[in-house]
Amino acid sequence: EPLAPARQGQVQCFEPDAANKICAAMASYAFAADGTINNTSDVLIFPAPAIVMHISSPVTVRDGAVCGPIRQADIDGASFTIDGQPAGDDNTQMIRSQMQEQLAAMIGVEVCSRFVADGDGFRAVATAGGRPQPDQHVKWVHADDGYRVAPPPAAPTASN
Repeated sequence: EPLAPARQGQVQCFEPDAANKICAAMASYAFAADGTINNTSDVLIFPAPAIVMHISSPVTVRDGAVCGPIRQADIDGASFTIDGQPAGDDNTQMIRSQMQEQLAAMIGVEVCSRFVADGDGFRAVATAGGRPQPDQHVKWVHADDGYRVAPPPAAPTASN
């Protein structure tokens, strides 16, 4: 059961920076009595200013993988923050339009992820429409562990 930790209240941190408790994305799962599963994700889509997309979509577990299509309705219902603040109507429409354009070829395409043990976490080995996607590192964390979606800290610069 790839979502067993979610049933225990944990969330997935994608590309974790454990030292700073930062994730490139975080995903949680809600399990309904009728067996449906809803995935809610916060995804960093731009680092500066930090723009985060909050999106929910249904998923299923099939053959050990978590699968779900990228749906237009989910993008239409997404909300956004800019540097931690609600994006506002004008910015939301602009960002949503850009996301729709970026994801146009993926609408209706099923994405499936398998979580393979890798060190102290997992690798999300994903396919989109059956085509392999780049692996991502994933760590299950508790919601109260202090992890958040944010850009990585700026690299220190050399001073003269």
